Amino acid sequence: MARRIGLALLLLVFTVGAAEVLLRLWPPLGIRVQGERIVLPTDVDDVIRGSTLPGTDPVIHLHRNHLGLRGPDLPHDTTGLLRIVAVGGSTTECMYLSDGQDWPALLGAHLSPEVQDVWVNNAGLDGHSTFGHAILLKDLVLPLRPHVVLLLVGANELGRSDLGRHDRAQWRRTTVPWSERSAIVRTWRAWRQARSVREAGIGHQALELSADPAPTAPDSARLQVSRERALLPNYSSRLEELIALCRTQGALPVLLTQPCIAANVMDTALARRLQDLPLLTGTDGRTLLERLDLINSVTRTVATEQDLLLIDLARELPGGPAHFYDAFHFTQAGSAAVAALCADRLTGYLSARFPQHLTH
Repeated sequence: MARRIGLALLLLVFTVGAAEVLLRLWPPLGIRVQGERIVLPTDVDDVIRGSTLPGTDPVIHLHRNHLGLRGPDLPHDTTGLLRIVAVGGSTTECMYLSDGQDWPALLGAHLSPEVQDVWVNNAGLDGHSTFGHAILLKDLVLPLRPHVVLLLVGANELGRSDLGRHDRAQWRRTTVPWSERSAIVRTWRAWRQARSVREAGIGHQALELSADPAPTAPDSARLQVSRERALLPNYSSRLEELIALCRTQGALPVLLTQPCIAANVMDTALARRLQDLPLLTGTDGRTLLERLDLINSVTRTVATEQDLLLIDLARELPGGPAHFYDAFHFTQAGSAAVAALCADRLTGYLSARFPQHLTH
């Protein structure tokens, strides 16, 4: 009996150990934050086939450079190179837009004729909020000594009650508990987080404009807005921490507000339909706009108080299905429109601060 128990325990230890090794070598589920580290695949080409998302290619090609980011490799000699990095979640990464179609890549193409020796990279990571951005800035982006960091934030802050004192304490800690060292535990947490994202309706999925309207009940809408308002001080603090991180390393932060498919829609009938559709699980477009505007208002306030350039996509980018395939994610046309708006605001800003890079 004791021999059988010993063999069973030995087999269990071997199985757990083998799983731990395999998950460390080939982490599944797109795990990118491991403890206090960002782990990105480098020098890889991914192909997504069979995309049916409106405004995207059926076959999507994504390349990650030697830094693990989207965009051109950083030259060995960076002397005189104006370095710009875009940081954000899925609306920055643009996972379902092929190389050259994501808005940071298009922004680089817009800037090149006006700004000499400019290098733009896309550090957007699907699903990341301001907590992940802080790790990414410290681990990867700021060591590149960027001159400008673009921060598109908002969608992944919705309802994030888990991003308070606990996260700020995690930023400062010097030791990582065993639970975050374990690849098995990280995989389980990543699976749980991915499931919660799908259940919230924030993942990538085509919005059915012909779906039946499902207006949020007034009591539920008021409760959602009230809960969102209670989270704003924590969001403001996290955003200010990101700004401080950038400035400490000599980078100029630029804030971008989060646009939405239901905002700035000129067609009255379409606008009304989008406001009545469930854009997120349990949240119609009207309620989502109200919640998102609370977050964007904080972004605007912080930009004003910190004397930062603000690119107000939430107010300037036209909504509707031409620019979005779901509540937040851009079609090819939407990505191009974002790049054009950013280039329009950034060209003069960069010219004033880096006149040596003017092409004429």
